[in-house]
Amino acid sequence: MFRTIMALLVALVAAVLIGAFQILYLDIDAIQAILNNPAIVDALKYQGGLLFASLIFPYTMALNGIYGPLVALGVAGFIAGLVSKNSMRMLIVSILALVLFFVGYVVLTIGASLEVDILASLAQNIAIDLGASFGLLFIPGVVGASLTAEEY
Repeated sequence: MFRTIMALLVALVAAVLIGAFQILYLDIDAIQAILNNPAIVDALKYQGGLLFASLIFPYTMALNGIYGPLVALGVAGFIAGLVSKNSMRMLIVSILALVLFFVGYVVLTIGASLEVDILASLAQNIAIDLGASFGLLFIPGVVGASLTAEEY
């Protein structure tokens, strides 16, 4: 259980950090501008919505020529796989990370009204992108888990 939680945290942190610097193109000056903004909550909400949207829609973003989400999810999955050391743990980590990215996207863009009907219809409309996000987390994660697997 400990490795699963640690792998989930590593996947989330890695995807968000890579996304912040490669997808949103944030640098030190942009981060300082956000921190000095009087409406810091709105600025962070906007940036977080953009980040989670790009991590939820990697297929659509790749069709538009933006490949940062593919890299962020793949690297995050691989590193989480190295930590988890088990492909079944990576299945759980991939599903949980995808759910957290989806909920983060919905909360930051739609608002705090998490109604089941809205979430279900949104998930059906973006099924290909959700599948791509899952695959980008799971497949490199299994590769990383197989590299560090402990066979007894």
